[in-house]
Amino acid sequence: MINELIRRYGKYMGGINYEKVLNDLMSEEDRLREIERRLIGMETGLQINYEVMRELERRQLALKYIELKSQESGLLELIKELKLRGYTKAEVTKAMRKLRKIRRQIRIIKQELKLINGEPQMQQKT
Repeated sequence: MINELIRRYGKYMGGINYEKVLNDLMSEEDRLREIERRLIGMETGLQINYEVMRELERRQLALKYIELKSQESGLLELIKELKLRGYTKAEVTKAMRKLRKIRRQIRIIKQELKLINGEPQMQQKT
């Protein structure tokens, strides 16, 4: 019924592109059918394995932690070398700022690892 009204009177409604309106109505109808199928349970969609996702996150954080620890040790060596060679305090301070930034990132990663490792234990206790 709506299709007939749009086709019949669309050209008189101030330049409305009735083909676009019909396409929008059809896509909305398809979207509502999809929602209805999901509610009924016919399509469950993609199943996410949260344990695998948690393990991947744990591995990514561990790799980032190893990389940051390597950078930290390199910066410590650099700071020692700068001090031994008698560089100015400004150059040593610049290296110290970088070291602080890396250590801050290491602390954040440690906290995230504790949260990820602690989640399964908390769920089991409950």
